[in-house]
Amino acid sequence: LKVCFGFHFRIPMLVVVVCDPASPVAAAVPKIDGVEFLFSDCAAQVKDTGRAGQVECIIFVAMGAPESALFEMYDVCPSVKWFHCFSTGVDCQQEFTFEKLLPRSEIVLTNGKGAFSESLGEYIMMAALHFNKDVTKCLENRKHKTWDKFVMPVLQGKTMGFVGFGNIAEEGAKRAKAFGMKILALRRSEQPHPLADECIPMSRKLELFERSDFVVCTLPGTRETRDFVGAPEFKAMKNDAVFISCGRGFVVDETALVAALKDPKDGIAAAALDVFKVEPLPQESPLWDCPNLLLTAHNADFTSDYMDLGWKVWIQNYEAKVAGQGYVTVVDKERGY
Repeated sequence: LKVCFGFHFRIPMLVVVVCDPASPVAAAVPKIDGVEFLFSDCAAQVKDTGRAGQVECIIFVAMGAPESALFEMYDVCPSVKWFHCFSTGVDCQQEFTFEKLLPRSEIVLTNGKGAFSESLGEYIMMAALHFNKDVTKCLENRKHKTWDKFVMPVLQGKTMGFVGFGNIAEEGAKRAKAFGMKILALRRSEQPHPLADECIPMSRKLELFERSDFVVCTLPGTRETRDFVGAPEFKAMKNDAVFISCGRGFVVDETALVAALKDPKDGIAAAALDVFKVEPLPQESPLWDCPNLLLTAHNADFTSDYMDLGWKVWIQNYEAKVAGQGYVTVVDKERGY
C-alpha cells in the first residue's frame, strides 16, 4: 500500500488507484491540493486502513492489475461514484463495467481519451510512409550494396480510410491531410466531419475498404466490434492497399489477415499492427512469418511521457468535478467507449 497526497486545508478526496504500488503510474502521481491517493491492487489492504468507506474515486490501471482486483475493490468501497480507466480503451474492464457499473446510472465512468492519441497519429503516418516509400527495400539494398533507383511513390493524392473516427483517427487524419491525402471516415453518424472529405455510414462499410489505399482501424474493443474486419473486408481492399491497426486487437480477424497477406492474387499488399487478439503475441502465431507485416508490441503510444499524459486527463476530469461542471471524458457504459 502506497499513500500520496498534496497539501490541503480540508478533508481530502480519497482516491484508490488499483495497480501495483511499484508501478510507474504511482511514481508519476501528481501532487494535488485536496486529493489523497492510495495505491494498491489488494482490496483487503484498503479495507484494513479503515477508510474504504471514504473512497470517492477508483482509478483502474490495466497494465498494473487484473480486472478481478477491480471487482474486489468495488466490494469494499461502497461510496464510490466515480470510476476512471487510466487507458483509453475500457475493454480491459468490460465485464466489470457491464456487471457492476451499467446497472447503476449514478456512477460515472471516465477514461484516458485523448491522452495518447497524438503518438498514435504519428504511428499511422509512420506505417503509411514505411510501405509507401518501401523502406524494407531501401534497407535490403543498402545491406546488399545494391544501387536500385526504383520509382518511389508519394502519399499526396492517395486515400486513407478510417474505420471508426474517434480521437485517434482524428489525429491520424490531421497528419494525413498535411500530406495531401483524401480522408474517408466510416462512422455511426452520417453528419459531415471537418477532418473527413467524406463520411461513410456503417451500411456501406465495404465501400470504404474498396476505395482506400490505406485502411486504418482505430475502433474500440466492444462486444459489437469483435472481428469487425475480416475476410470480406480484406477481399474488398485493393491489391496494393495497406491495412493499419492501432485500436484494439480483437477487432481484426487475424486468420483472415494472414490469408490476405499471403495471397498474391486476391490479397493485400501489406499491413501494420500494433495491437493483437492475444498479447504478448504467441510465438506460434503465423503473423510472425508474414514478411509484408510491420509488427510492434502495442507500444505505439508508449511514449516517455505516457504516465504524465494519463494523469493529465484524470486531472482534467477532477478539475471539472470540483468546478461543478460535467466530466470531460465520460464513457458510454453500454457502448463501451
